[in-house]
Amino acid sequence: MAMHVLVTGGTGFLGRSLVHRLLREEYQVSVLVRSEKKRLRLPKEVRAVRGDVLDPDSLAGCCTGVDWVFHAAGEVAWGRGKRRSMFRTNVDGTKQVAQEALRAGVKRFVYTSSAAAVGFSTDGNPVDESFPFNGEELDIGYAVAKRKAEEEVLRLAKAGLPAVVVNPGVILGDGTPSFTSAVARGLLRVAPEGGVNLCDVRDVVRGHLSAAEKGAVGERYILGGMDLPLADAFRLIQRKAGKKESVIVLKRKMAQGLSLAAETAGWLTKREPALAWDLARLAGCCAYYSSAKAERELGYSRTPLEETISRVVGRIRE
Repeated sequence: MAMHVLVTGGTGFLGRSLVHRLLREEYQVSVLVRSEKKRLRLPKEVRAVRGDVLDPDSLAGCCTGVDWVFHAAGEVAWGRGKRRSMFRTNVDGTKQVAQEALRAGVKRFVYTSSAAAVGFSTDGNPVDESFPFNGEELDIGYAVAKRKAEEEVLRLAKAGLPAVVVNPGVILGDGTPSFTSAVARGLLRVAPEGGVNLCDVRDVVRGHLSAAEKGAVGERYILGGMDLPLADAFRLIQRKAGKKESVIVLKRKMAQGLSLAAETAGWLTKREPALAWDLARLAGCCAYYSSAKAERELGYSRTPLEETISRVVGRIRE
């Protein structure tokens, strides 16, 4: 009999890839959806379960009969205007889904956190799961929210929830973050100074399944890719897209000055600012991460970044 898996965030970028991989491996898949509109985005083989992570009553029974839960639902927001809703979704929402999974007695609960919840290197060296978290010191809202959500999950792990946390870097793939498309199309040439860890969505999906199968309860696993300066990442995308390599590097002070204007515009339009304050504060930092623990304990492997970007840019050009 097929394993029954529930995925939250199954209509999002990472969640979609995870759902399709589970279906290919013949798992019985359910996806938590908030509306009929979301239901229409799912493959026909998937069972839709109505529920909202912010409404505990709507979650009642959603994990009954489920073997594994992948909690990939979350909100990514770097601008100050969306901090409150982002904290509610990532912290309160995660806590409520995890509590329901504990009540239902699931066999495994995998929480999709972020490498940002591990912290940020200030000396250019990759950090691992033991790194002392500095997101609060730097005042990076998204990092703090994901860290607090992790803490809720790990607290419930001590109460009996068989939970594992995974921490992906910046994920690239089909439906990839908009900056990749903007760079590939020549619409974005300005990059704040600092470094980034870019990873392939297919690797991250495999890492999720390995975490469910092999991960130690109560442990965290970084699922990363390649570390490189953000400006170099832009140049690689430009090169693969057949564009002239041309990048303007924003120094930290300039990035922060521009972000103030962008935050004001974002507040007026109710949209995520083009250059959020939290991202500007990270200018000069290196979001570099070691996946050694996941490689050692989960068998995690990383696709070469050039291969990933070639595939992603090819899909964008299509």
